[in-house]
Amino acid sequence: MIESFIGVLISLIVLIWSCDLAIKNSIIVSQIYKIRPILVGIFIIAIGTSLPEFAATFQALKLNSVGIVAGNLVGSNIANILLVGGIMLYPISKLVTEERDKSTFLFFLIFSITFFFFIIFNFNLGYLSGFFLFGILCVFIFFEVRKPIDDVSTKVDLKNLSTYIIFLKILLAFVALFYSSKYFIVYAKNLTSIFGVAETTIGITIVAFGTSLPEVIATILSIVKKQNNLAIGNILGSNIANIFGITIIAILINGSINFYELLGYVDKWLFLATSLLFFVIISLKIAGKLISLSLILAYIIYFTFLYL
Repeated sequence: MIESFIGVLISLIVLIWSCDLAIKNSIIVSQIYKIRPILVGIFIIAIGTSLPEFAATFQALKLNSVGIVAGNLVGSNIANILLVGGIMLYPISKLVTEERDKSTFLFFLIFSITFFFFIIFNFNLGYLSGFFLFGILCVFIFFEVRKPIDDVSTKVDLKNLSTYIIFLKILLAFVALFYSSKYFIVYAKNLTSIFGVAETTIGITIVAFGTSLPEVIATILSIVKKQNNLAIGNILGSNIANIFGITIIAILINGSINFYELLGYVDKWLFLATSLLFFVIISLKIAGKLISLSLILAYIIYFTFLYL
């Protein structure tokens, strides 16, 4: 038991370090190439911080722990909104978003509602469903990359930087994220047998919380650097990446997956409720300590409820 706890702790430390490395260098990339912060958050930082979820999914499937896969997907998205979103909203009084990002928020809502139908009804998701998900993801990417880039002055000294070194550091961070999450899921699975807790519950709580830590660190770093749109993009992108990435990985490895059979009633509806709530928050630009603490408290209550 001690070995499992130590393994989980060390894995999380490496997760945090590698995330910090990825965020710092991703911000530099956005400044060099004048990329919109929310786009960097969605396509660079979110993909990097979602690697633990992808690796956890791959490892769980190898161990035939499908419950952890389902719990990790839904639990991570809930944690991203209630916990990560709560942390993001605490130090700011009002969100600042751009008009052109409204379609991004709408895409997020459509994706969330679509996935909700996949988990609330008894669907057996196979290769056809995988192609469908991949297709609408390509549509989303197409519309996002067509939006104009920001015309801002570069805040970094290009003379003293090598873009190759920067990208190498990001790659190194992603590799560290992948392997640290791999060992994290192994030790987390050991805890299921030690405490006699269901795999789905472990997936929703311990695994989801652990693999969401990179998003937490990314959000804190973004807020410290006054990059609110980077933080929003990270949450949106991470949730979108979880929905598509984890589902497609599960289909490719297992041939099919049925989330309806693996998730509880409360988990399914809370997934939808948190997605709708976050859409309202970013659309109406709501922030502040009250809403922040309410979200974090809601996550703590949910986390505790699963173990009662």
